[in-house]
Amino acid sequence: MKRLLVLVVVASLAGNAWLAWRLWTAPGATRSTHSSGERIVMRTPGGLLEVSTVTAEERFDSSTEHTVLGVPVGRTVASVRVPTVYRYHVPLASEWTLRQSGDALIVVAPKVRPSLPVAIDTGRMEAFSAGVWSPFTGEAAVAALRRSISERLEKRAGAPELLLLQRESARHTVTEFVRKWVLEQPRWKGATVPTVFVFFEDEPLGRDAGPLLDRMP
Repeated sequence: MKRLLVLVVVASLAGNAWLAWRLWTAPGATRSTHSSGERIVMRTPGGLLEVSTVTAEERFDSSTEHTVLGVPVGRTVASVRVPTVYRYHVPLASEWTLRQSGDALIVVAPKVRPSLPVAIDTGRMEAFSAGVWSPFTGEAAVAALRRSISERLEKRAGAPELLLLQRESARHTVTEFVRKWVLEQPRWKGATVPTVFVFFEDEPLGRDAGPLLDRMP
């Protein structure tokens, strides 16, 4: 798991570095008739744009110690496994402000948020209990564990590793969304369609995209 997380981090950093390089070296960046950092207003219908999903089988465990007069007499272990789908979105405000420099169209999108509650497949949920006292206490332990799943999944959905895992899929979705909007605008009819670069507000390059454009010739 740690090795997978490291690979995801490296891939994300490499993707951001590549986007930054493309931004600086985009063909025609200094030959456009548009001024550097021109602001463009993109009207959107509001609502939410679903940008990515992550599927996983999650497992939750609990352990209850039993005592008699303070003396341990065993424990009840409960476990629940359930297929889970984490969905992520960005809010579509009434307007987005984009910036164009040469053939590059820069979009700083709102940060990705988890869609709650997290979806689970209750039909494929598996639950069991174990322990000396489980014939008497197992059902209640499993029921209590099930009641805690929604809250625990909500916290899990916002975990940095999952947000990072879905980021490039989210970037691709927003890029497609903006490209479709660009192709529908009269200003680009018959003209070279700009290259779209998408950053999110919570990314380092997302926070720096505006100042970076201002420094471009």
